[in-house]
Formats: sequence, C-alpha cells, structure tokens
Amino acid sequence: MKPIQKDERFTLSQIISEKLKQYIIEQQLTPGQKLPSERELVKTLEVSRSVLREALRALENSGILSIRHGEGAFIQRHNIAPVFNQLMFLWKLDHKKVCELFELRQVFELSAIEQAVDNATESDFDRLETLALRMKQVAGDTRRIQETDIAFHQTLISATHNELFTQLTELIVQYFASIPHHHMGEKELGKSVEEHLQIVDALRSRNPIEAKRILRSHLQFSKKYVKDVNDPI
Repeated sequence: MKPIQKDERFTLSQIISEKLKQYIIEQQLTPGQKLPSERELVKTLEVSRSVLREALRALENSGILSIRHGEGAFIQRHNIAPVFNQLMFLWKLDHKKVCELFELRQVFELSAIEQAVDNATESDFDRLETLALRMKQVAGDTRRIQETDIAFHQTLISATHNELFTQLTELIVQYFASIPHHHMGEKELGKSVEEHLQIVDALRSRNPIEAKRILRSHLQFSKKYVKDVNDPI
C-alpha cells in the first residue's frame, strides 16, 4: 500500500477503504486472517488513527471486516447480508420495488427446485415434510404459520447445497418474513399444506417440472397474503 497523496485528502476515509480492499485482494487474504496492526497501517498510509478507524468501520459495516476489540481487524466470512439489507430497506419504501422483489423471489425459488432435485438428500426431504405437516399443528396462529412457512422455504433453498445461492435467496425470503401477513383461514391453510407436501413428493421423485409447477402456483397463492405486496405502503 502506498501513502495517500496530498491532493487525495479531501476523501481520505473512502480512499483508505478502497486501498484496504485492494490490499486484501492483492495479499489474497481469506476469512479469519488479520490485517496489519493499526500502528502499521497508520505508518504505511500516513494518515491519522481517526481516519483509519473510520475506514475500518466502513469496511466492517459492509461486511468485509470484523473488528475485535483489543485484537484487531479480521477478514469476515463471505456475507452479502449487510449490503443486501441496506438495499431492501430502501426498496421497502417503494411499493413497486416490493412487488418486484416478490417476483425475484419466485425466480430464485424456482431455480432452487432445479438444484435441489440434483443435490437434496433424504434428510432434506424429511425436514421439508416435517415443516409442511407442522403448519397444521399451528392452525389459527398467524405468526407461527408464517414462521413455519418461511422455515419450509428456507429449508428448500438450503437443500440446493449451494452456499452463495442460499445466502442470497434466504435474504429475500427473510425479508418477506419480516413484513405483516393477512390471516389465513382453515381452507387456505389446508391448501398451502397440501402444496408443500406435493412439492416434497415431486422433489423425492426427482421431478423438477412438477415441483416447479406446484411451487409457482403456491407462490402466486401465497402472494395475496403478503400485505406490502398487495397494499400500497
């Protein structure tokens, strides 16, 4: 890393952040590895401790670093949640964006079906079936129905055994878990449970076409119970 030039000082913390990111790439640092000490970085970059700390905090907020008091700054495990959560907060202020995000969720979950057919284990199928049946047990409790439904879809996504895909898709699913849902009656709950079980059966049979057909229908059915998708904010 090179010292900061005099004409660059008007955006010091941003420039330092970029230089630190470049250093991480050049040194091929991996999650868990530590950056040079604060004293070393201050000396190398010729900036104040306050500017350096501001840059380090920015990288921590971006999910790149983990700062441990008394220990230093460490490369964070790959995590896209901080950046994506900021975007979703802004999108939540725009009804159109919420609707588009639901459509994106559908695209991702349909893709998850393809991967789950190839990669899911019998243990994955058992967990999915258990969650589908649990929805009957919590009938009448909107919050627990919603939690169980979300758990089913998260388990479906994790059955892809694709870590990056799982991280991204789960963030979208969790977003919809955080917003209110309309009450689901007994008849509608029965339909939702049956569709969940049909999805599991199709996956066990390694039949992606049938599983996707049912999931597509299920998501369209579920869409009307998500308040922010149907009711302008």
